[in-house]
Amino acid sequence: MLPRILVIAVLSAAMAAAQHGGGGGLPTGAAATDGGGWGSAHADRLSPRDQFAAKLKLDKDQRVSVEAILNTAQEAMGPAQQKLVEARRDMVLAMLDPKSGPEDVTKLTQAYDALSVQAKALEATAFGKICALLKPNQQSKAVPNFGFMAQLVEQGSMGAASGGGQSGHWGGDHGGQK
Repeated sequence: MLPRILVIAVLSAAMAAAQHGGGGGLPTGAAATDGGGWGSAHADRLSPRDQFAAKLKLDKDQRVSVEAILNTAQEAMGPAQQKLVEARRDMVLAMLDPKSGPEDVTKLTQAYDALSVQAKALEATAFGKICALLKPNQQSKAVPNFGFMAQLVEQGSMGAASGGGQSGHWGGDHGGQK
């Protein structure tokens, strides 16, 4: 009975590994589309900004402009995200405080909602500016990548607030000496 269980476990593990693309098969992602074949750069090896530029097929001039837009949005997002963190903390503390009533929590929730709208407006403004730079054949790629751009803005602002994050250049920090 034990040998049967072991054989089933090994076969299950092998099938699971095969489903996750354990290294065999044809190139996918950037390797399949960049014309570089087997030895080309994979999307997971590109910085997030480079991935975004590749998804939109930005030229050099567009990259410079988009980088400036993202940097400005990240700078504005830093304080907005800090306010969101504080508002979230205040909501949780009010919910846990037996002295707080439902109207206190409602007031804090409304304040949090307003801050969240402001943060999303920063993302939408940056996205609108980026879309204005795109050529007609690039614009169809913009909408599916809004969420990715929003992550760049949000994560970049949190990294900057904590002293880490992107270096501010296409390609970011690849672990070299500082």
